[in-house]
Amino acid sequence: MIFATISDEAGKIQLIEAIKSCHKPHIYRRLLTVQLSAEGKKVSELTSIFKVTPQTIRAFVHAYNQGGLEQLLPDKKPGRRPRLNLTTEQWTEIIHQPPGSFEKLNTLCQNWTLKLLSNYCQQYHSVKLCPSMLWYILRQHKINMGRSQLRITSPDPEYTQKRDRIEAIKKKPKPWN
Repeated sequence: MIFATISDEAGKIQLIEAIKSCHKPHIYRRLLTVQLSAEGKKVSELTSIFKVTPQTIRAFVHAYNQGGLEQLLPDKKPGRRPRLNLTTEQWTEIIHQPPGSFEKLNTLCQNWTLKLLSNYCQQYHSVKLCPSMLWYILRQHKINMGRSQLRITSPDPEYTQKRDRIEAIKKKPKPWN
């Protein structure tokens, strides 16, 4: 026999308060199952009351016994996963910076991999994407990572303007020619 064990009077009061304040039927059923189990109801009786399998009742009781009320709440939030809506310009701006320049990635790499991009999305945008999905997204934006190329960058905020000026000077015809 398996029964829910409530450690003290404060735990019992906390369970009763959680039952009273619960608005979601599936969570209410879990809490009520634990309460009735703690009062001595057998698993077979609880299965007939709640019309669920004995494994479900045991899972609720085990979860409560191991971690309390927090373990009875579902881990995943229902609904669609969050989307990552970056434009082509934003993607290219990210890819043109070395991964080592992003502090949360904690890497010294100078070239992007799909795994690093996946880690970037998770750390900076709180969106978990697998590398194959990132490959698909980059293809939609017509960004081909292909072979890694070393890109020379600078932390100077005016670096691109200075680089463009130098390129313009190089293109001007020389006065002695």
